[in-house]
Amino acid sequence: MTIFIAGLQSIPESYYEAAKIDGAGYFALLKHITLPMLMPAITINVVFGLTYGLKVFDIIYVLTNGGPGRMTEVVATGIFKEFSDGTYGVGSALSSILFVFMAVIGILIVGKLNEKRVEM
Repeated sequence: MTIFIAGLQSIPESYYEAAKIDGAGYFALLKHITLPMLMPAITINVVFGLTYGLKVFDIIYVLTNGGPGRMTEVVATGIFKEFSDGTYGVGSALSSILFVFMAVIGILIVGKLNEKRVEM
């Protein structure tokens, strides 16, 4: 939320004033000024949310410890259990795969969202 507020505050007021003088309505302002200027903030929030979602550990572990019959287990709890069982090779391999997966997904999302970015 803080990133979005900072992004909104960084949009110059003169863009809105010029668009209003030209007769732009609310949705035109939103579509042609606000959203394109917020794309960097949207990109950062999407990448942060995705990486946090992929590496979530603490909430799952504290609440369910992997759940009944491993039903709520995620990759991070699986890595933790492999290290706890003493199978360090499997835990390291899972950690490396998770890192590569998160890096590839992050790069793809940043690239895709930067295609739609408009420079002003």
